[in-house]
Amino acid sequence: MVMRLSRIYGKQIYNTKGNYVGYVDEVLIEIDTGYGRVLALALPGEKVGIPYERVIAIGDIILVKAKED
Repeated sequence: MVMRLSRIYGKQIYNTKGNYVGYVDEVLIEIDTGYGRVLALALPGEKVGIPYERVIAIGDIILVKAKED
């Protein structure tokens, strides 16, 4: 599936426990691989983003796997 990064900016993020996490402020990509693999979704004011491996679905919102307690 192909999606423009500009369509992800500002989307609200919820986890699988139904909690609001924040919204996408930045999309962090790996450029050394030669094909721009997405690494993480960054929230405003956060130094570390949500690893892209935790993303379950992207639609009207972004659904991410909740952290295990």
